[in-house]
Amino acid sequence: MNLKQILPFVIFLVAFTSCLHAQKLTVQDAIEICLEKNFDIVLARTDSAIAKRNNTIGNAGMLPSISVNAGVNYGLNNLHQKYTNGTEINRNGVNSLNANASANLNWTLFDGLKMFFAKKRLSMQESFSTLLLKDRVQASVADVLNSYFGIVQQKQNVAAYQEALKLAEERLKIATSKVELGVTSKTDALQARVDVNAIKSGLLKQLVLLENTKQTLNTLLARNVETPFEVEDSIVFNNELSVQSLQEINNNFAVQAANVQAQISKQLLKETQALRSPVIVGNAAYSYNYSKSAAGFSLFNQQNGLTLGATLAFPIFNGLNLNRQVKIAKMNTLQAETNTEQIKLQVSLLQKKAAREFELAADVLKLEEENIGYARENVMIASERFKLSQSTSIEFREAQKSYEDALLRLVSARYDLKKAETELLRLSGKIVQ
Repeated sequence: MNLKQILPFVIFLVAFTSCLHAQKLTVQDAIEICLEKNFDIVLARTDSAIAKRNNTIGNAGMLPSISVNAGVNYGLNNLHQKYTNGTEINRNGVNSLNANASANLNWTLFDGLKMFFAKKRLSMQESFSTLLLKDRVQASVADVLNSYFGIVQQKQNVAAYQEALKLAEERLKIATSKVELGVTSKTDALQARVDVNAIKSGLLKQLVLLENTKQTLNTLLARNVETPFEVEDSIVFNNELSVQSLQEINNNFAVQAANVQAQISKQLLKETQALRSPVIVGNAAYSYNYSKSAAGFSLFNQQNGLTLGATLAFPIFNGLNLNRQVKIAKMNTLQAETNTEQIKLQVSLLQKKAAREFELAADVLKLEEENIGYARENVMIASERFKLSQSTSIEFREAQKSYEDALLRLVSARYDLKKAETELLRLSGKIVQ
């Protein structure tokens, strides 16, 4: 079975497989599925929920600890006692019972404001995780959009190859007829056949690439890679996009997260420095004690009451470990500030690069949209001239190849512009509001 017989079957099989139970997947549908199921977003959302759970006054150390204890002991002992008056008691198998219960409260009243610094840090960590989630959402949705419109691009490439194949087959048909009439040499027909097969080969590769791109999108949407679907036929651009308004660096969630991370480092430094302060802990307890014995000095005893107190702990020396911890905290703060400046510089560079690429892609698309008209008119004229034997097969082939290249460049230019637009929106944090 040769390529001519295989290609129609492959095209039919791919089309049939794609259409079988395939639902139309719009851009909005893809974004909504991504926000709900994308693995990276789900993990980031979980991290954010954990940070929110951790942001409590209890975790910061502001609340007391309360405990309740109870115990009971039963004894069976042999007793031998001798008193100063000479009396002796000897008994075997003396029963005794001791029971106790208590409720205890310990509350840190002062720790150098460490608990307040800790609560502020926990709030910052919650904000930090929320910003990381937003940044992850922007990145994942950008990946989905690039993959989605990549599928649109591959579909348009398939259409371009199919249109080029029609022209190539027309040229082959004309060349074959001319050979049969003795008007031209057989080499023209053979070259036309080679060109037809080359386009068919490219079409086969394009069909495989289309399916691979679909599977990539399914993976980003966290669903079975074999899930069939169809996408839109064209790429829609945001005509109201203002490049200048998307250059504000502080709108970038990665930059915002870096700023918060630097603030967290400062709070950790304050917490560490607070370890040098004295700690005052208040305590209270209510206790109940009961004891009973069949013999001995005390046959029965019962006590209950409230106890109040406080302890003061003042750190004097701990092997210079506190000084070491403070120095490390200061270094971490400096490192976080340096990291923030680095991220700002990187994002600024990416934004300017994305703006230039967007403007370039827009200019290229205008040229290719203009150029495709010239290429189409040129190939039509070349076709008519070749039919009338007013031009050679080589001229027709060059016009045909020029048109094929123009089609593919136009499709690529559309995708490049959409990709640049998506990157601009991602860097400004405006893909998903």
